[in-house]
Amino acid sequence: MTIIAIDVGGTNARFGIAETDKGPVTGIKNLICADFPRLEDAIDAYMETSTDMPSLEIDAISIAVAAPVIGDNIDVTNNHWQFSKTALLEYLPINSLLVINDFTAQALAQTDPEAVGNQLVLNGASRVDSPLLVVGAGTGLGVATLIPTNNGYQVIEGEGGHVCFSPRDELEVELYAYLRKTRPYVSAEEVISGPGLERIYRFLCNREGVNPSCRQAAHIGAVALREKGLERQAALMLINALATVMVNNVLTMGCWRGAVIAGGVVPRLAGLIPESHFIERFREVGVMWNVLEDVPVWLATDTLIGLDGARKALTNPSLAPRVIAKTSSRRPEPEAEMHLS
Repeated sequence: MTIIAIDVGGTNARFGIAETDKGPVTGIKNLICADFPRLEDAIDAYMETSTDMPSLEIDAISIAVAAPVIGDNIDVTNNHWQFSKTALLEYLPINSLLVINDFTAQALAQTDPEAVGNQLVLNGASRVDSPLLVVGAGTGLGVATLIPTNNGYQVIEGEGGHVCFSPRDELEVELYAYLRKTRPYVSAEEVISGPGLERIYRFLCNREGVNPSCRQAAHIGAVALREKGLERQAALMLINALATVMVNNVLTMGCWRGAVIAGGVVPRLAGLIPESHFIERFREVGVMWNVLEDVPVWLATDTLIGLDGARKALTNPSLAPRVIAKTSSRRPEPEAEMHLS
């Protein structure tokens, strides 16, 4: 079955064409979400400009989206797109549609974390019969758990990026208090993400009484890699905070197989991990130190791997009940399109 796989984040939407029973994903394009009023418009643009499309009959679309996917209406987190699953299915010239959380796709792409080009960060004894944690910072913070079963893999998906930020040293306590001045609840995502890096940096500048010389996360990260200063301190704080979130999830879900760091932020800052307290944060956890000592950690380097996860989702038995289908693939008349979200 020929499908379109889509990976929608807060900033970027990646598209590709695939067969559900085999890879690779081809015809890959990256579109900027802000350039399109609606997801439907971005899909139309991809289908109209893809050179492979005229010769293909697309049967289904699998969309991995950075948002809760409960119910019919989807409101993309950190993004202006909103859509109805059923309305989108009726709009598109396809037979079936699956919408999953973006980190469900990330997790399904990591069924063998040692075979997909991941970089080993911490060595350990991976227990293949145990769950695997997949976590990643980008525009937001995604968390998912991949669980092996007798009927393939199942993903426990949630909104783990929105758990409460948990400070583990005095500087993080100060950061928490700084953020609490402007919001009643400080989530982990507000620290461990691209916008989170910007918040940490502004906090450090405020603490030192200096004006921020960087504004965007990409600039802060580039300076952090190049030289010592507040930019590097901000990046190290983000890495340390990520370790706390990861170890909390590993302990909660029993992810003895290991943990994979995905997303766009940390892979760019990977060179700073040895200078951070990531290893101590991940290994030194009180009476559970001997358990965490054997848990490996990998860094995902393939930024397009979510498309492969979206492809795999359409044939995953645990997700089959969530595929919605229609009896006709005819596109609605233009006037009907005006009523879409």
